[in-house]
Amino acid sequence: MTKGRFTVNPFNELRLTPLDVDDLEKLVGSILEANIARYEEFLFKKHCRIDPDTWKLAKSRDNTKVYSERHYGSTRVGPSSGQSADLPSLLCFGTAVGDLEDMMYGVVNPTLEVMRIKASYVDDISGAAVLSTITEPSLESPFKSLVVKWMEFDLPFQSVGLVKNRDYIYVEGTDVVHLSNGEKVGYHILHSVNFPETHDLPGRVRANTSICGIFRQVRPNACEIYVTGLMDPGGDMIRKLVVPNMATAFLSTLKYAHCGQMKKLAYMLEKRYTEAKELGTPNRELVCVTCAHPITNRKIGDFGKSNTTCKLCFGHVCHNCKITKKLSFVTPDLLLAQRKVTFCAVCVNEAMKAPASEAARAQILSNGRNTKNMPNPSNASTASSVSESSFH
Repeated sequence: MTKGRFTVNPFNELRLTPLDVDDLEKLVGSILEANIARYEEFLFKKHCRIDPDTWKLAKSRDNTKVYSERHYGSTRVGPSSGQSADLPSLLCFGTAVGDLEDMMYGVVNPTLEVMRIKASYVDDISGAAVLSTITEPSLESPFKSLVVKWMEFDLPFQSVGLVKNRDYIYVEGTDVVHLSNGEKVGYHILHSVNFPETHDLPGRVRANTSICGIFRQVRPNACEIYVTGLMDPGGDMIRKLVVPNMATAFLSTLKYAHCGQMKKLAYMLEKRYTEAKELGTPNRELVCVTCAHPITNRKIGDFGKSNTTCKLCFGHVCHNCKITKKLSFVTPDLLLAQRKVTFCAVCVNEAMKAPASEAARAQILSNGRNTKNMPNPSNASTASSVSESSFH
């Protein structure tokens, strides 16, 4: 998805019956209950200690480590039947920068457009489609969703025909719940499902996954990550090589909070742009709003060091003080665009501290107003290209 390759939804419309919906809600509920119990045991009884006799280190990044199960099946948390028993479960534990709301705002992606934006920051999948939406985020529960999706992973050597890409049909659930002690945690569940309409696709191997991530605020601007599960890619040759790729996929959770923060910035940018269209932009003094250095015209030889303005407060920022962020947007014609946008330090800091739930609720209200003008994501073509431009 970082290359902007989206494929057309490969299935006919998926119509879920009330029984299907009830079964999916119960399935996600049972997975959540089992994983919350496992997490509370890890948290309160084991005091977050990783048993080296059960788990071996597979990969690490920053303050987060991914462990592979030493004895397959002893702590099974993924699919329990078929060839999945030959694959080890994985455990990812550590901390990520950002608060719980940032994390959950980055996680929740119930529509195709938001999936595109999330993937541009997280780089976790290669293609995707929304097949059926059961529960959408609401003003009361802005991080709650339950959606049936399809996703595809590009594999190395696929382009030369040595292997086939893997795809998944899965139910995805997100929300914020409470532990037995009243502490708030967020969850992210992905579990493989199947329906008559979701037939195998040519040139791909249908794979299975079962993953549950739990996120807990442990201190200001730091979230604990606890992810368990497995991804069974199918095929003996690939299965022998899958653990490192699984570990990398688990570590992508470290980018969720960053995704949420960039979505907040994009929301604030859109809000400020709407205000500016109505009220106009203020005339700012020709000094840097960060360091108060006078803004002067460029001199000969200063190419590439031009001064610019913060796109939130419209104040001038000098070359040394400007902060540039690459933000992702979905254009009205459903294309993913990435733009480099300039901010001042004060506005970035304010955006980082702003509650992500406010941005999430504003997005829900905006989507409600624009529903009549938006195409159905499950029926729309997902073919897209990425454009990169600067918004200085």
